[in-house]
Amino acid sequence: MKQLIVGILCLTGFSLQAQVTFFIDDDISFPDFSIGIGDDISFPDIKIEIGSEVSFEDFTVGVTSDKNQAQFIISKSQYSDYTVRADDDIPFPDLRILAGDDVSFPDVTIKLQKSGTVDYLVYTEKDFMTLADMVIALLPVINHETKFDCEKINNLFHE
Repeated sequence: MKQLIVGILCLTGFSLQAQVTFFIDDDISFPDFSIGIGDDISFPDIKIEIGSEVSFEDFTVGVTSDKNQAQFIISKSQYSDYTVRADDDIPFPDLRILAGDDVSFPDVTIKLQKSGTVDYLVYTEKDFMTLADMVIALLPVINHETKFDCEKINNLFHE
């Protein structure tokens, strides 16, 4: 009996993973935080180059159709882990991100892959996922990749 319980715990232990859900919209009344994000943001807090043609990436990301495989989920539900108001013209955002496929001197580079092995998987319940949605869903990883240097990102997840 003891061996059976240990076997079950070992099998389930290797398949467990955390999932973080984000509800992202440009018209949320009381979000957890607001983000100004786009390819023409002035005075950004962090610069991110993201695309399929990125060289020397910090990590790779793919989109999956299987919700159970994803580490990050973009949800349609306002009862997600984080609700985020995001757009390129939000007044006084908590964080400003310059993101696109042609960013000079980026702090983080992310390669989007359509197939193959990737470091992280994102799932979306939306009909269409924007680049901003992808970057926001990856903020915990971006924070880790920058070795928690961006204090504004630290504050978003530790308040």
